Amino acid sequence: MAEVILKNVGKAYGSHPVVHDVNLTIADNEFVVLVGPSGCGKSTTLRMVAGLESISSGTIQIGSKVVNDLPPKDRDIAMVFQNYALYQHMTVYDNLAFGLRNRRVDEPTIKKEVEHATNILGLAPLLSRKPFQLSGGQQQRVALGRCIVRHPQVFLFDEPLSNLDAKLRAQMRIELKALRERVATTSVYVTHDQVEAMTLGDRVVVMKDGYIQQVGTPLDIYNRPKNRFVASFMGSPAMNFIHVDLVDEGGRTRAVAKDLSIAVPERQVASLSGQGSRSVILGIRPEHIHLGTPAEDLGTSFNGRLTVTEQLGSELVVGTKVADTLIMASRIAPETELRVHEQAPFWVDPKAMHFFDAKTEAAIR
Repeated sequence: MAEVILKNVGKAYGSHPVVHDVNLTIADNEFVVLVGPSGCGKSTTLRMVAGLESISSGTIQIGSKVVNDLPPKDRDIAMVFQNYALYQHMTVYDNLAFGLRNRRVDEPTIKKEVEHATNILGLAPLLSRKPFQLSGGQQQRVALGRCIVRHPQVFLFDEPLSNLDAKLRAQMRIELKALRERVATTSVYVTHDQVEAMTLGDRVVVMKDGYIQQVGTPLDIYNRPKNRFVASFMGSPAMNFIHVDLVDEGGRTRAVAKDLSIAVPERQVASLSGQGSRSVILGIRPEHIHLGTPAEDLGTSFNGRLTVTEQLGSELVVGTKVADTLIMASRIAPETELRVHEQAPFWVDPKAMHFFDAKTEAAIR
């Protein structure tokens, strides 16, 4: 196994930069997920680690070796692609053995390694089949098996579950988590799916426009986003944002907008008072907006007119118009009877309010 170190790594196509000054250290045996919208540079960064893209600046180190000029075959990495990249004319066994045969490994060793991988992945009954005779999940397991037999220093995953349906994707996430327990290898995983990022990663790297926005554990990213983009990208439904003015009323600081006036927790008043402007962005996650009135007066109640309801079976998600903004509230009991266009009372958990600078959109701590 090995750590992976990226120092000031950049990539440009001609005069058009797509990855900017990436600095990241991935520890030995750590599973790191690069997540972000399409075009943010996450796959390009992964391909530079793999050697499939040249780098324009900086250095990439795998273990103790700088690999900038090494071809992919000499980097001791294994990659799982979105399209699986299986040889359709070969059996599952031959697909698993192909890389080892290219390395001139003897057949008894190949057989031993293939058996080891198939036992881990449950592929033993499928060894004589060809890829077109397999389901999407089975093909994905073959692609994983082809990596396992090589015992690489680093696993690289480029959106490996994006071609699967929702149910199979959830199943494969569980299988990948279980695989990590059996085959501990330094891993870099690219996805646009924030659920995959939260459930799979030891750490998450959020990217936008070729820049790293934040690096941290899933809970740190979720609970302490560094800016509005990270806050909006991580979480489903996404965080609500309202432009508010900070007003002092009756000895308390309140966040005020049209049809909204809620008390700011005392622990946040000091940091907000240091702002040059009294206009900020209030962020509230949907699960922290509750239907009804609180048991005690927290000063965080408001009324909203319902504009949409989404019945999910396990919960009800509602949208209400506040301050000319659609605000989503989730985790409402599914049997709750609500009608669109009627007024309803809501309250905000005061411990779960986020504030962002209105100009820079950076989080205000």
